[in-house]
Amino acid sequence: MVILGYDPGGAGAGGVAVVDFQSSPPTAQTSTCGSVDEAVEWFQAHDGPPPTAIGVDSLLSWSTGPSGWRSMDRHLRQTYPEVQNSVLSSNSAYGAMAVQGMALAIRVRELWPKIQLNETHPKILYYALTGNRYPKFETEFATWLCRQFTPQIDVEMANDHEWDALISAWGTWNGMTGRWSKDLMSGVDNLILPAGSTTYFWPDA
Repeated sequence: MVILGYDPGGAGAGGVAVVDFQSSPPTAQTSTCGSVDEAVEWFQAHDGPPPTAIGVDSLLSWSTGPSGWRSMDRHLRQTYPEVQNSVLSSNSAYGAMAVQGMALAIRVRELWPKIQLNETHPKILYYALTGNRYPKFETEFATWLCRQFTPQIDVEMANDHEWDALISAWGTWNGMTGRWSKDLMSGVDNLILPAGSTTYFWPDA
């Protein structure tokens, strides 16, 4: 199983990751890309089987309800009130979050029609797993993520965008393999899915 990860970042800097879970320990690569086109090219250059899924730190669905609020966003805000300001409605999201992530998802679906799309939220996810706020990027922060893989992986990350991309791939793998049974998309209505069907895997309580 090969899983991709993407963080649109901002100001022309986005993170990408690819993890091959078929090897033990899993092998991973990360990089920083300046555009959606560059990110897609980076994914295509990866040697190996076609990717099974991709985790994207971006809105992969849009709500037609008031202010663009989606039920999963309201759920995260209510569940984690200490960091609720990190969860925005689609009407309030910046261009990278609202546009570039969706653009990337559409492009990878064009390349690999059977790829599973999975939405992620690294900042809230880190808090859900550790009880700590998302810190400034540093070596210990990167090492923590490498230790979440089983067995532990060894990969260098240059910035928080690459970290976000890697944890997006890891979280997607947890959902794909049933380690996380919760899907925040389950039972949600009044949504538009421009890139097609998607999941939003989340760790169980």
